Amino acid sequence: MISRFLDIAARAFTAASATIVAILALPVAYDAISRSLRHPSIWVFDVSLYLMIAAAFLGNAYALRSGAHFRMMMAVDMAGPRVRHWADRATFLVTFLFAAAMTWLSAGYVAENYQLGFTSGTLFDAPLWIPQLAMPLGGLSLAIEALRRLILDDYPDVLEG
Repeated sequence: MISRFLDIAARAFTAASATIVAILALPVAYDAISRSLRHPSIWVFDVSLYLMIAAAFLGNAYALRSGAHFRMMMAVDMAGPRVRHWADRATFLVTFLFAAAMTWLSAGYVAENYQLGFTSGTLFDAPLWIPQLAMPLGGLSLAIEALRRLILDDYPDVLEG
């Protein structure tokens, strides 16, 4: 039951990341057209940067799920499948702990910036807490996927190529 809930949450974060990447083309195209008409925008650079960062943070769960995260496998593979299984278990536990700490600490950072009213300082002058939400949400997505793998005791193979 909990594994199913975690799977749905991880897939939602992955879908959000993919949607952000798809949406990212719109402001970039708008800016290209507006610049060619000699009416540059003040918001496209900031918004597209924030969207790219959000997509990267939210895409962590998918990368972990598919085995696309950086892993050093030579020594573990030489030791055999049993050692590899325990190494994967330890790695996913450390990943979960890191992601949980990242979620907690970055959420505090975002809340502090919200309370203090910090803005980007650019012409767009966006409140910084909005793009910074990608940090705790990305940490949460990574923690959810790592926890799901730990509960299932199933770890993806490393992608090659």
